[in-house]
Amino acid sequence: MSRANPVLLICFGGAAAALLGLAWDISIHSANPALAAHESPLDVLIPAHDLIAAGVLVAACSAAWVIGRSVNRWLGLAALLPILASVGWIADAMLTVPRLPTGTPEQRAAANQLWQQTESATERYRSLAAARADGYIAYNPIGQLLVHYVKPAYMQDGRVLDPQHVESLVYENTVHGPVLVAAMYSLEDPNAAPPDVAGELMPWHRHDDLCFTPGGEVVGAAPGCPAGSATYFTPWMLHVWLVPNRYGRFASDLDPWNELSIELIG
Repeated sequence: MSRANPVLLICFGGAAAALLGLAWDISIHSANPALAAHESPLDVLIPAHDLIAAGVLVAACSAAWVIGRSVNRWLGLAALLPILASVGWIADAMLTVPRLPTGTPEQRAAANQLWQQTESATERYRSLAAARADGYIAYNPIGQLLVHYVKPAYMQDGRVLDPQHVESLVYENTVHGPVLVAAMYSLEDPNAAPPDVAGELMPWHRHDDLCFTPGGEVVGAAPGCPAGSATYFTPWMLHVWLVPNRYGRFASDLDPWNELSIELIG
């Protein structure tokens, strides 16, 4: 039994780490309940999720090793089977491409045209310096992984879905510097309905959980809005992802696997 003692400590450490990660994640979601709508159940870019997953895996594998050494080798191997099956199931679920709407031929043509025109028009903004020189300014805190840069002159110019007047550019902060990952179109009037160009192939979205100052600056998310800020419905907006995205070229979010790949590789 003495040989198992170090492994028991590892098992305990894994369980404790999982509990710590769970407490961390609960505290994050308690401060920002709307966050769940913008993250996957196991997001590799969220440290709390990584801590939970790693802790559970370490604890389970350590317990199976103790069973094999202290009780019966075959029983220990049997204990590993649900662990391996669970890891495989999780990997398959996370790597499988979600089923996306196909739309009609006309809708696909319209979606392809907008994506191609947007990609061509934003090519000159691959450099963040070029975007800044052209009037784009940071809209949310620069320290975040994904930062929106808006051009105020385009926010109230009366143009809708104009590739030459993209209201916002989205850059990911990577180890290699900022990388342009998306353009974002935005309506002007929060009460206006978005145009139906390609049906469900272009899922417009908007937010009601962002904290705005009277000057329009985003300073947080509900329910933790700083004093002097408030939440309200934003106008409808549409992302056009210029990088691979398992959720679709016009999804509201970038899937975590491609986000991690861009973060590390650029």
